[in-house]
Amino acid sequence: VFLLSGCSNLLFVPYKPFPLTPDGADLVYEDQYVTTADGIRLHGWKIHAENKTAGSILFFHGNGDNVSTQLPNTFWLAKEGYDLYVYDYRGYGQSQGTPDLDDTISDMERMIAHAVQQLPEDEKLIVIGHSLGGSMAIYTVAHSAHRDRIAALVTVEAFSDYHRVTREMLSKSWVTWLFQWPLSYTISNEYSPLDSIAQVSPIPVCVIHSVNDEMIKMYHAESLFEAANEPKSFELIDSNHSTVFITKDNRQVLFDYLKTLRQ
Repeated sequence: VFLLSGCSNLLFVPYKPFPLTPDGADLVYEDQYVTTADGIRLHGWKIHAENKTAGSILFFHGNGDNVSTQLPNTFWLAKEGYDLYVYDYRGYGQSQGTPDLDDTISDMERMIAHAVQQLPEDEKLIVIGHSLGGSMAIYTVAHSAHRDRIAALVTVEAFSDYHRVTREMLSKSWVTWLFQWPLSYTISNEYSPLDSIAQVSPIPVCVIHSVNDEMIKMYHAESLFEAANEPKSFELIDSNHSTVFITKDNRQVLFDYLKTLRQ
C-alpha cells in the first residue's frame, strides 16, 4: 500500500499555500471558479494584462505547483500583453476534492470551456502546459470540443508516456527501484501524450524542453515532436525543471514563438 501510494504521488503532489498573489507584481486579477461534472468547485485566477495587446493564455501548472507558486513562471506574460487564466486541479490551492487523473483530464476540458467563454468572438485561446500540465494538456486539446477556439498548444518540459516517466521516477530510489516496472502499470496510460499529440493538428504545437532538465529526459520531448503533425515547432532552452521562465533568455524563446501566432 505504501509503494502504491507513493507511485500515485508521482503524478499529483497537491500544494495548498499561496505565498504569492498577482498584486505583488502590480497585476490586477480576479478569482474564478469552475464547477466539475461531479459538483467539485475548482479555484483559479484571471490575471489581467497590463495592456492587452496580444491575446489570452490558459496555463496548466505542474504536479507540485498551484496558481500561486507558478507565478514566477507566468506573471511576465501579463506584462507582455496577455490575459492569463490559471486554475488549480482538485486538491490544489483553494480547489476542492482529491486529485485523480481521470477526473483532472475531464476538469481541464471544463477549464478550457470556462476560459473560452470569456473571450471575444474573434479571439482564440493559447494553451500552455508545464510538466504534468503539459502532458495532460496534449490529450485534452486533442480531444477538446473547443478545438476551433484554440490558437496553439505549447508544452514545456512535458513527458511522453505515463508508464515510462513513472518508471524513471521510481528508479531514482533504491526503495522502489526493484518495483518500477509493476508499479508503473498502476498508472493509467489511457491519456498517453505520445498517442494523442498527432491529433492536435491542425492546431499548431510547440514543444519546449530544457537540455538540463533533471527530471524529464530529452527523449520525451523528441518523441513528442516526432509524433506531432504539422504545424509544429521544437525549441531548446536551458534551465532546471521547475524554474523554466525565470531567465530572460527562456522567456524570449516563448515570447518569440507566441509572436509568430499573431503574424
